[in-house]
Amino acid sequence: MALAGKAFLALWNDVTRTREPEYDQWHTFEHVPERVAVTGFRGARRYVNRTKVEHRYFTLYDVDSLAVFEGAEYQDLLEQPTPWSAAMRPDLTNFLRAICSVTISKGTGIGAAIACLCVPASIEETMLDAALEHALALPRVNAVHLGRAANSASTVPFASPPRASVRTFARIALLEALDRDAASRALGAVQRAVQLQALPADFGADVYDLAFVFPGADADERLAGRRADWNA
Repeated sequence: MALAGKAFLALWNDVTRTREPEYDQWHTFEHVPERVAVTGFRGARRYVNRTKVEHRYFTLYDVDSLAVFEGAEYQDLLEQPTPWSAAMRPDLTNFLRAICSVTISKGTGIGAAIACLCVPASIEETMLDAALEHALALPRVNAVHLGRAANSASTVPFASPPRASVRTFARIALLEALDRDAASRALGAVQRAVQLQALPADFGADVYDLAFVFPGADADERLAGRRADWNA
């Protein structure tokens, strides 16, 4: 389906391997719910590819507009973490976030896998748009999205220094599919169409499996994580 907002936050990271089970608990039951409780956030999805050495996690936040990230509620979360969040921060590595305005978003439902392609500024926009239209028509591909990065490699104060190299990009293409093989085929088709076949399988040219979606069927679930002083 189309993304609900006019912007999204794409976020890649790793966590110390021994803390991955705790990370999944924290991210599911505290971190994502408190983020999505911020006014202007519409929902979130966590993806994972545990076969990767670096950037194993990918999270997609759907938001109303770019202005949400400058709001007081979002800044409060960054500056005043919960005890659990503060305890997790030292073990987060290879942290990369990109805030994007949505330029294309269409399809049906939420797929079981997503392919991410970070596209450099040199790629012609009409060529990329046509490649995404073609990808949407491929078997088992259910949705495609494209965002223009407002900041291609923004960092936050608590992020540990990255080990992985980060290449520059101007747009992020997201290809959803019913399984990872279909997502991989769609990714390859788009890469060939825009002549980006030589990209490595890194944070911005790889496939991830869906692990968690929030909120679920109950829309009120989105409001449960709001901090008391936000409603004052």
